[in-house]
Amino acid sequence: MSTGIYIRVSTEEQAKEGYSINTQKEKLIAFCKSQGWASYKIYSDEGYSAKDMKRPALQEMFQDMIKGKINIILVYKLDRLTRSVRDLYTMLETFDKHNCKFKSATEVYDTTTAMGRLFITLVAALAQWERENTAENLFRIYGIICTKKDIFYDT
Repeated sequence: MSTGIYIRVSTEEQAKEGYSINTQKEKLIAFCKSQGWASYKIYSDEGYSAKDMKRPALQEMFQDMIKGKINIILVYKLDRLTRSVRDLYTMLETFDKHNCKFKSATEVYDTTTAMGRLFITLVAALAQWERENTAENLFRIYGIICTKKDIFYDT
């Protein structure tokens, strides 16, 4: 059994909040050891948003899964993998198709039950809302700043 450890951080602020690449890596390797999973490969996307699946390490991990090189995907938290409900369902279907299990080191999901699928969908929906809400707030803030012409140039 081989595990794909997926690690992602999109901003320096997240790295400071305990989601740094090294912190995730250390905790996930320790988790693998606690489960007796000796074989693992680390896939790391630094500086990428989870808004879509266009991430080099994520794509490499999926290719390795399709080739049968890994049969467990391990993340620190679901939002490290995706912040899109649509992408979550695409991923879960792909995992099922290739007999690959999904595991979060800090959350409990059982996608074999209706309740488990509901719970993971709600968590993904909240992560997507958080990402979209942050983007809207940034657009609003930058829009206000950009309208103050004297800040950027003399009129």
